[in-house]
Amino acid sequence: MANLQLTDRTQWLSLSEACNLLKVSQVTLRQWADAGHLRVYRTPGGHRRFAREDLLALTERPANSHAGETPERVEDAALRRIRRRLSQEEVARQSWYQSVQEEGRDRMRLFGRRLLSLLVQGLPQRRASGRRQGVLAEALMLGHEYGAEMSERGVPLKDTVEAFNFFRTLVLDSTSSGSWGPTLELADQVLVGVVESYQKRMEAALADNSPAAEAAGKNFGG
Repeated sequence: MANLQLTDRTQWLSLSEACNLLKVSQVTLRQWADAGHLRVYRTPGGHRRFAREDLLALTERPANSHAGETPERVEDAALRRIRRRLSQEEVARQSWYQSVQEEGRDRMRLFGRRLLSLLVQGLPQRRASGRRQGVLAEALMLGHEYGAEMSERGVPLKDTVEAFNFFRTLVLDSTSSGSWGPTLELADQVLVGVVESYQKRMEAALADNSPAAEAAGKNFGG
């Protein structure tokens, strides 16, 4: 990110103005910006500013603007991206990757496939409320399972979330911008499930007054 230049003729919108234009929450817009999907500048006071032309491009782009884009093709493309990134040396040096032993990495890959299928599947329209709630519940359950397994293996919450963000970002990179909103909403549910699992494990350890309580607390705090 760079400081906003006063000489730039681009029309820059504040965070709230950009959210109103795109009809998305501030959390979602921040996630898009942090993932590099939107151009964003910081004012000297630290406030975000978004280029109006970039936001309009998102609103005018069809949800399935990629030629021939289907859930199967998106999943294949994302899977190839994930495999390439996991084979790179820079990924192997990251703390979240090193904190998981080989057996855990195999399980993490299985989780990645399940997460990939879920995120690519997308979130049904609000008018299909029953099916929509079912998919959200599945995302929450997947987060519970992933969080429970990683916390039992002693992986700090910070590393678990970073591993999740790794998969989420590659999925977003493989889809059109029109799909980001539903994808991020599902991803948020998975993250809630992860944190709830870590918190549940810590609370259980504290209730038992066991030696594992201190370790659980450290894992929760990273």
